[in-house]
This record gives sequence, C-alpha cells and structure tokens, in this order.
Amino acid sequence: MIQDIERIYGILLSRQYQKKLFQGLEGLRKKGDSHIACCPFHKDEHPTFIIYPDRPEYFCFVCGARGDWLSYLQLKTGKDFFGAFLLLASEAGIEPAAYDKSAWDDELSRTILLELMAGFFSTSLYSPAGEKELFYLYNRRYAMGEVEGSSFGFYPGYCQTREYLMSQGLTHEFLDTVLDAVWSRDAEEFRLTIPYRDTAGRLMGMIGRDVTKKGPEAYRALTDLSLLSDAPFLLYKHRGSEDLLVVEGLLDALLVDRIGLQPVAGIGKSGLSAGQCDTIASYGTARCILCVGSGRERKDLMLRAAGLVESRGMQAAFLPLGDEYEDLDHFIRATELKDFRRLLKKACDREEFMRGYMT
Repeated sequence: MIQDIERIYGILLSRQYQKKLFQGLEGLRKKGDSHIACCPFHKDEHPTFIIYPDRPEYFCFVCGARGDWLSYLQLKTGKDFFGAFLLLASEAGIEPAAYDKSAWDDELSRTILLELMAGFFSTSLYSPAGEKELFYLYNRRYAMGEVEGSSFGFYPGYCQTREYLMSQGLTHEFLDTVLDAVWSRDAEEFRLTIPYRDTAGRLMGMIGRDVTKKGPEAYRALTDLSLLSDAPFLLYKHRGSEDLLVVEGLLDALLVDRIGLQPVAGIGKSGLSAGQCDTIASYGTARCILCVGSGRERKDLMLRAAGLVESRGMQAAFLPLGDEYEDLDHFIRATELKDFRRLLKKACDREEFMRGYMT
C-alpha cells in the first residue's frame, strides 16, 4: 500500500488544502491553474512564489526556495518534522503509522532533483538533439499541445544532464549521493522521457523510451520505480473519480488524459496488481472501466483485474476494443474522436464481455 504521507497529501490536495496552508501570504492570487504570492523567504515586492495545484510543493523562481508542505510548515511555524506531519495527518483525518524522517528527506531530495531534470528534458526535446524523438511523437499523430501537455522530454545523456544540474546550483556532493543513487547510468539510448508521479503528484520516477524499438523492450526505467509500484500512472490527476478508465500503456494513458473525455490511469503490461487496485479503491473510485488491449492474453488480464476490482467493492466494466486494434492508443489514432466517444458509451458488464470473449 502507499505510504501515509502520500495518502495524506493526496487527500488534502483533493480538498485544495493549499488554499488554507498558504492563505496568509502577501499578494496571494490565482494565476492559471496555480496560485502565486510574495515569497516568504526573501524580501519580495512582486509575487514570485508558486503554489502548485496538483502536488504538495512550492517554488520561488527568484530565490530558489523549493520544498513540500512539510518543509514549509517546519520553516514557517517552527514545528519539528513530526509536529508538522501530525498536523497534516489530523487535517486529512488519518491516524498515521510511524514515519521515518530520513525517508521523507530522501523522497524530497529525489523529487526536487527529478523536477529539475524534467524541466531540462522538456526544453531539450525541442533542441536539434531531440529532433528524432519529437518527430516520433508527431509521426504517432501527437499534436503540439498533446506533446507539451504530456510533459515528454529528451534525455541528452548523463554527463550533459549533470552539467545542467551543476549550473542550477546543485553541488558535487549532492549529485554524488542523490543523482547516482536515483538515476540509471546504462540507459543512454532511452532518450524520450516520461515523468512518473505518485498519487500525491510528487515526481518520483522517470521512464525512457527508445524510439527505434517496438514492444516492451522499447521502454526502460531510468530510475528505481519501487516507490511507485502501487501508484497507477496518472492517478494523481484523477483521484476519487467515480469512473476510472484503466489502460495498459503509458502512452495510452497520456493520450486519453490529453483528450480529456474520461479520467484514466495506466497500470503497465503485467496488468492490474493488488496494490494498485487497493490504491484506486482507497481514493474512492466507484467503477473501473478496463481496457488493456485485444487478444486472448490481454483479455485474461482484464478478467483477473475485474476480480480484484470487485473484491475491493468497486464495479468492473469492460471497454469492447475490437481485435483489429492492438490497444486503445491504436484505436484512437486509427479512428476519429467521435468514435472514441461512442466506444466509451459501450462499456459493458462482465456477462456481456464474456459472451464476446468466448467467441
């Protein structure tokens, strides 16, 4: 199961707790999807302090102050880590188990590092070096807005990435401990990057794709993903959705999310795990609409997933993808948006799915 701190943050984000936490800041106002205020950590005449809407983090683009809600509470109230943690747990209505401060320190260092890297990679995708990866996305019929909104990036290699991080003020000591502990050094050909966030929206991992390959071997974890094993991809955007479309691939999930017709989460090629199902249920989803591709093997995965879903008190439904389409991404690319709308309306129950399954 996901850790208490992730669950606490997820619940509080769903309640827009950041409005309460940061309400006393001077100049606080909404800007786009985020809020901006005068920075409390340096003398600020104009708002430079960003409060994110979808993750428990803040950032000042002048003084560089960056952290999460726990670090903010410690700095602004004088509470120690455990005092701040218990305050947030109380606000979320959770009775937390013991939590290791060193684990929080490690997670915060990881997400700060990966956020910097993701920003660098996003910019690099539009450089001459990222041309092949960008054309790959366009050839898959991704529109410009879909590419930008999906946070794709281009990994230029370890040495160049390390040089960039040094230019952002990170020290050799930090990079020697955090970067080398987090990042895979033997995945240089997996250049197209896909950020992976936990259910609280914290950037905890990254996956790479080699655009010259097809199938499972085209993907590689660029970081350790053990902290994300129970966190379905993109669930942080759709916590508690009454109906959640559950798909296999990351690109499938990103595409559906950008279209915006249906809340979606990705589960990977091994199918829905018990931990992922527990996480979905814990945030209040009522029905999972399963669509992990065509063919007997993937239909078997859907039936196993349905058993997990129903055992957690949720309703299972099935999206009847025709055998002529490999997966949902293939269906959407080969048809029109109106066809996807129609498909979503055809979600069926187990009995109807089994009739098609046996034919």
